[in-house]
Order: sequence, then C-alpha cells, then structure tokens
Amino acid sequence: MPEPTSEASRLLGVRLRQRRRELELNQESVAHRAGLNVSNYARIDRGNGNPTFHTLIRLADVLSLEVGELLSGLTKEQLPPDRDGFAIVDS
Repeated sequence: MPEPTSEASRLLGVRLRQRRRELELNQESVAHRAGLNVSNYARIDRGNGNPTFHTLIRLADVLSLEVGELLSGLTKEQLPPDRDGFAIVDS
C-alpha cells in the first residue's frame, strides 16, 4: 500500500521544485545527478513521494542545499496518520 501524501511531502516538493528551477535544472538532470530513477524523483518533486534520509542527502547535495533547508519548519502535524489509521500520540 503506498504511503499517503501529506502536507510535509507537499512542502518538500515545493522546496525541491523551487530550488531546481532556480538552478535551471529539469527533473531528469536532478534525478540522474542524485542517482535516482526519474519517475521516483518526479513523484518527490510533485510532493507525492516519501524519500529516504539518504535520498534527501543526495538531493540536497545536487541542489547545493543543506538537508536542514529542505526540512526546516516541518512538524508532525503535517504528517499523515500512522499505518493503523490513528494519529501517533506521545505518552
């Protein structure tokens, strides 16, 4: 079952897409430079993907960013519910 999309994924996609366009790169060139499949990168760029930590590091490097710039300000409230359909509650 695919991961549900979230506001956090959407915001990450906006940040990636904005920086990619600032650098005048297309999705294919970013994907290849980061060692990713183009369709997988395109999903992340559109805000529908859930990249791994290693992928975030690769993308930040290609786009000359710090990983923190991609993640800054994102909160757990922007995440989808956990896999059981319930929000995660701290005890």
